[in-house]
Amino acid sequence: MRLDEIIQQHTQALSPAQQAEVFDFVLFLEQKQTLLITDQEQRKQRLKKALDNAVKLGVFAGIDGVAWQNEQRQDRNIGYDE
Repeated sequence: MRLDEIIQQHTQALSPAQQAEVFDFVLFLEQKQTLLITDQEQRKQRLKKALDNAVKLGVFAGIDGVAWQNEQRQDRNIGYDE
């Protein structure tokens, strides 16, 4: 049996008022999901715009990306004595 069928079976055993609550909750979850997707898309667009602006301003000019990445990956002494 599929999940939607199981939910429907359980919902049918509820009073009409409780069925309305289930429906309200489903609508709430749909709205929450829509807002989450919209927010994620907006964040992606803002990040893309910020990175495009950084490139236009030459923020990364003169930085060797490979050398920087290798430097970031090097092990560092974090102050613990062995």
